[in-house]
Amino acid sequence: MVTSLAAIWEILYLAYNGDQMVSWSEACTSFGKFCSRLKLVLVLHAITLCCFLALAVISAYRVFSRFQPPSKDNEEEKEMH
Repeated sequence: MVTSLAAIWEILYLAYNGDQMVSWSEACTSFGKFCSRLKLVLVLHAITLCCFLALAVISAYRVFSRFQPPSKDNEEEKEMH
């Protein structure tokens, strides 16, 4: 998700600024609808990434809250056997 967000950002940057080294001109003056839709995609993708990260944190918390950390007593018993 992070790499696709970076790709969308790069396409949007090139659409607004172009690339002088390869003689690309900006595309947003000719294709305004394309750029406005690309902005919408960028915002929606950023929201999706934030939701994904929030769900990952919640999931990790729920998984690790079910287990107790190992205690020293259990480790000493294992070493004796």
